[in-house]
Amino acid sequence: MFKNLAYRIYDFFTLKQIRYLKYFIELEKKTIPELEEFQIEKLRDLSKKLPGISIDNWEDFYKLPITKKQDLVNSPLYPDENIKTHETSGSTGEPRVIWVPEDSWNRKDAIFMRSWIHMGRKNQKVLRLISGDPKYSKYDYFRNVFPKNYKTLDKSYADWVVKNKPFLIHGPGGSIRQLCEYLIEMEEFEVLKNLKIHWCSESSEGHKDRLEKFVKEFHEQFGMAELPTVGATDGLGNLRVLMEQGVIEVLDDNNKPVGEDEEGFITVTDFNNYQTPIIRYQTGDRCKIKKITTNDLEYYVIYDIIGRGVDYYYGPEVKKPIGWWIVAPISHILSDVISKWRCEINIKNRELTLYVEFKEEKNFEKLEPYANWVQENLGLKTKFVEAQKESYDIYWKNKLVKVID
Repeated sequence: MFKNLAYRIYDFFTLKQIRYLKYFIELEKKTIPELEEFQIEKLRDLSKKLPGISIDNWEDFYKLPITKKQDLVNSPLYPDENIKTHETSGSTGEPRVIWVPEDSWNRKDAIFMRSWIHMGRKNQKVLRLISGDPKYSKYDYFRNVFPKNYKTLDKSYADWVVKNKPFLIHGPGGSIRQLCEYLIEMEEFEVLKNLKIHWCSESSEGHKDRLEKFVKEFHEQFGMAELPTVGATDGLGNLRVLMEQGVIEVLDDNNKPVGEDEEGFITVTDFNNYQTPIIRYQTGDRCKIKKITTNDLEYYVIYDIIGRGVDYYYGPEVKKPIGWWIVAPISHILSDVISKWRCEINIKNRELTLYVEFKEEKNFEKLEPYANWVQENLGLKTKFVEAQKESYDIYWKNKLVKVID
């Protein structure tokens, strides 16, 4: 009781996320037409801050061109304001920084909190796996959230879960998979069967099938650096499109809306971000979209997502579990040499093959620093292959790490 009261007082004078949480809970009750009216109002306000763009109605909006990564600005439009940053994965070249207004950070976290409510959380413990050291430890303590750096994840994290028995684990999918594998190896099946998973940031293909039979519930959240939350769990196994966060379109190869059960490119507009305008931005991910009705309320859901995927493997052939972390250095070590990449790991041959598309001059010697890093950290040899353009389609490239066992 005291801890919850302290959290509310502390939140009022700091991040004010409870205000955003209430705001999003109310927006979720609105119908699709009501949310569309809300969206156009937000787009009108946004266009007033963006030079050269005028949006007064949906006709104006749909006349705007489709944009891609190369169209993003190279600096924030209003640098004197308080700004936060996101960074893209760098899988299609050099990572891009996305500057956002400071309150966008709080909006994203409030969306997470709303999802936890849908998962049945009241005030139970949450283990939150984050990148880097916790920045709001006191705030998290009062709201019963325990942040841990997934970059240092090891078996001690599994020991913590066994001891503290959190209600749910939230974080990037790869780190959740690794932590659950530790628990499976330890045969902590009673702990797992009472655990709910909130899988974020990565495709769950192959991972959901593996973990669902062990955990109590498996929920997902889908987003990207350009629009942190595109779809959030409705608590019933669906990814509800967040019309209250932005405009989400699913478009075919001719930039026309797809029909129901048809696959297309996820195209997003963030009407809260005037620092890095994200307007009809075509991502590298694909999905299908449809309407469903729950408790007399109709809303859109996205499904069959083809997003950034990373396989998992841990066996005696490698020094550490294979996951997202093995490709993290690529964009930092090789970003001046290659424009695209993807890797396959052949466990039997103990070999990592990195497929690359060179920016300019083809120079395999400049890729050697990554080979040295792989040998040191995984104990694998590395082979570099120049990817053929005709093979570099979205289905092939989105499996960033493919393990051949």
